[in-house]
Amino acid sequence: MGKWGYKPFENDTAADFSGDLDEAPESERLELLRAALSAVAASDGHVDAGRAEVAIAAAAVVARGFPDGEQFQSAVCGPTQSIPPVSSDFVTLAARAVDRLLDGDNDLSDDWIGEAEGERWSDSLRRLSRVLSGEQTDSPEKLW
Repeated sequence: MGKWGYKPFENDTAADFSGDLDEAPESERLELLRAALSAVAASDGHVDAGRAEVAIAAAAVVARGFPDGEQFQSAVCGPTQSIPPVSSDFVTLAARAVDRLLDGDNDLSDDWIGEAEGERWSDSLRRLSRVLSGEQTDSPEKLW
């Protein structure tokens, strides 16, 4: 797994997904987000690291327009092309995917448990979940 940090776009898989979003025609970008989120939100079993990383990146993209959503964006590895506005069903799907990763069986949780920044990764997901549900979070300066 090529990770270099705990934030949504700080791994090779999410960076590649960002590139895929940027390269796709604008009319197809929402479907890429939906597919990434659905792959995790609808999963009943173990979620592999790649699907989890892409779903977290997709949820961060959905959170872009929310208050406090900017804390999950990356100028270095996040998508740079425009994303059409997302509907409320996308927000619900994104929140379900993030909550599934917080509560379910997945490679990322298993991997981060033994890492020094494991708690920061979990905190980041909990904040992303709160942003997607419309809750205000603490200032990013206090959290990162």
